[in-house]
Amino acid sequence: MRLGTKIIIGFICISLLLVFIGFISDKFTSEIRQEQLRSVNEASQVVIYTGDMERSLFQSLIFLNSIREALIVEKDYNTIQKLPAVTNLTSQFDTELEQFESALGELELLLGNNESLPEDVNELLMSYEVYKSISREWLSLGEENSTQANLMFINSIEPYFRNNIIPEITQLRNYVLEIQQDRNQLLDESLKQAASVNYFATAFSVFLAIVLAVYIYRSIANPLSRVSNSAKMIGEGKLDERIKVTSNDEIGELAKAFNTMAAGLQKSTVSKAYLDNIIESIQEALFVADNDGVLLKANSAAAKLVGYGIDEMMNKPLSMVYNFSEMGEVYSEKHSTDHSFEFSLVHKNSHSIPVLFSEAELLDNQGNKVGSVAVASDISERKKAEKKIRDSLKEKEVMLAEIHHRVKNNLAVISGLLQLQSFKANNTDVEKALGDSQMRIQSIALVHEMLYKSESLAYIKYDKYINDLLQAISSMHMNDGKHIKLVAEVDESISLSVNQAIPCSLLINELVVNAFKHAFNNSKEGEIKVGAIDQDGKIIMTISDNGSGFDIEKFTDSDSLGATLIKTLSMQLNGDFEILKSPGFSGSAFRIRFSKKLNKL
Repeated sequence: MRLGTKIIIGFICISLLLVFIGFISDKFTSEIRQEQLRSVNEASQVVIYTGDMERSLFQSLIFLNSIREALIVEKDYNTIQKLPAVTNLTSQFDTELEQFESALGELELLLGNNESLPEDVNELLMSYEVYKSISREWLSLGEENSTQANLMFINSIEPYFRNNIIPEITQLRNYVLEIQQDRNQLLDESLKQAASVNYFATAFSVFLAIVLAVYIYRSIANPLSRVSNSAKMIGEGKLDERIKVTSNDEIGELAKAFNTMAAGLQKSTVSKAYLDNIIESIQEALFVADNDGVLLKANSAAAKLVGYGIDEMMNKPLSMVYNFSEMGEVYSEKHSTDHSFEFSLVHKNSHSIPVLFSEAELLDNQGNKVGSVAVASDISERKKAEKKIRDSLKEKEVMLAEIHHRVKNNLAVISGLLQLQSFKANNTDVEKALGDSQMRIQSIALVHEMLYKSESLAYIKYDKYINDLLQAISSMHMNDGKHIKLVAEVDESISLSVNQAIPCSLLINELVVNAFKHAFNNSKEGEIKVGAIDQDGKIIMTISDNGSGFDIEKFTDSDSLGATLIKTLSMQLNGDFEILKSPGFSGSAFRIRFSKKLNKL
């Protein structure tokens, strides 16, 4: 049997099993589910009919009671027909009795299709007829004597309704619901039986599918294993090995083909035409040369790449197609390695062709070099794409530099507006707050200025930035009466991204400006020092002064804008901010530690 036939038969058998399972499941469950649905609908109708019957009887009693009250109120009327309200209520009473009889008839019709009517229904009918009869008599009595009618209602009609009608309606409803419950239980049991049959059919089908799969596997895997082992031995040089043919399917044909191939290999070596076909089938350009660098062979892909015919290239030097004039040094350095490298070939019309190039030595049976073989893949399109990416990246760098420049200019405008506003302020506190805000904006603007001036648009050299920032702070806060020296000791290797440079700069600005304002109130000279080092990827910054110092607890508990900014900026850097305490040191010192992060694009 053919291999394809085996597989097709297997799929057909499995499909038939699935159809069989579906048929069994549909047969045993669809009718039961329909019966369940019909039973649920009938149960709902029973509840509706019994509810209508109970409501109509209760409503009729309510109308009778209303008639009784109307008769008590209107005792001066001679007859009941002269009371409009009583006439209307009597009509409504009759309507409710008609609705009860209609609901009872529907219930009898529903139960009569499947079940014999219970005694509860007959008892209810008898009680209803009694109730209807005494109600009619009571209405007649009300025309003649309202007092006797009132006593008859209280002593006869209402007790009879409560003791006879209500219990019998309840018994009827319970009886009907019990019938429906019994039906549902029978349907549930039938559904369980159908599920059991379905499970059994499924298990049986799975068992048959497994048996079929094992049979197909053994009929395919075992012959393939024999073919694989024999082919491995033939590949190792044991050309006298033959595969035992046990079937007439594709695997048997494959075994015969291997045997024929082994017999052919025993008779002859690989032919030149066979090698030529292999070389021609290679999609990359292939060049074969001797030790003197003379082309001996090339495939069609190579001829198409450089624009020559194969005959034109034969017995020509490699320099005709290899671009030694421009990339000779690259070739000399890398052609003897085991790795591919970028090189270029020369087209017939003299333009260069970028390629991914690799070359290997050709050795004879004794291990002597007899030439070289090279493979080249055209990467012109890749080079064009790389150039396009570089051009696009350059445009984005120019755009980003322009954005930093414009942000810096906009911040300068804001700083100028704050300065103009401070000139017009008549309040010293307002003028001071505007000046502090102006200094903070300048520290941010300085970051953007250094970014668009630097070679890297993502990082700034922080040593130069600190010097420029301290110079800007000094020019704003220095006065003729005091000589405050600013010292910066920052590692030249420190560079920060814009995401860290701005909060760090604002933090330094707050601490240095705070030292200018408060540290030297009682002296005319002083020194403020800013230091920064890079210690294993952690930036450690120290800002200190030799002024009068301050109350550490007061600073910790302070809710001023400056203190809040210092704490917030430290958290933004994910850093640790601490106030240094040193015995015998009169000034103040602060240290900030945070991890240097790469800029996320």
